[in-house]
Amino acid sequence: MDPRRILEEAAQNRQACEIQVRGEGWIRGQVVRVERGGLVITAQDRRFVGGEDLRVWLALDAKYYTFHASVIRSGVPVPERSQDGLLLGFIDNWTISETDSQTHTPDGHVVELVPANGPAISLLKDPVRLVELAIDGLSFSVPDDFKLIFVESGSITVRMAVSGVAPIDIQARVGDLSAGEGYRLYGLYFEGVEDGDRHRELVDHLTR
Repeated sequence: MDPRRILEEAAQNRQACEIQVRGEGWIRGQVVRVERGGLVITAQDRRFVGGEDLRVWLALDAKYYTFHASVIRSGVPVPERSQDGLLLGFIDNWTISETDSQTHTPDGHVVELVPANGPAISLLKDPVRLVELAIDGLSFSVPDDFKLIFVESGSITVRMAVSGVAPIDIQARVGDLSAGEGYRLYGLYFEGVEDGDRHRELVDHLTR
């Protein structure tokens, strides 16, 4: 994987992206250009300041990429003068998954949504993609033709398990939804975790 080539292609296409500050929901952005000092993007509906750490997610050529970055400077000139550009640097922690690949999941690993009606939905199997799992919540993407739509502010049960650790069911709230070209990106926030130690142990195993 060549991160600079990926970012240059995304900039050439003015690729849409999703941006998340820790503890906040996903917001829509756009890749503008690659400079010697970093990556310039725009973001909707939020002002940023230097030093903020971000997670960026984008879909390009049937692949999903995520990476971490820091805001070096805001107010960078961009063609759309109504928007402020952000210069991102310290870009690292890249992950990649292909939309048509069969993802290998370790035996016993479970992260799934348990609707009030119908079967559980695995977040570790196609066509669903687990984008991020953390102590306070998770994010996942689905194709825009996915049969279920999760309503913002709605509640759902998340089940997590690994071999050797008892499974846990956690109530979660759909905190944000962002729809892009060919996908929908959801953010869930955990509520009412009853066994904090087991919860942390499961998240630690599942994110290794």
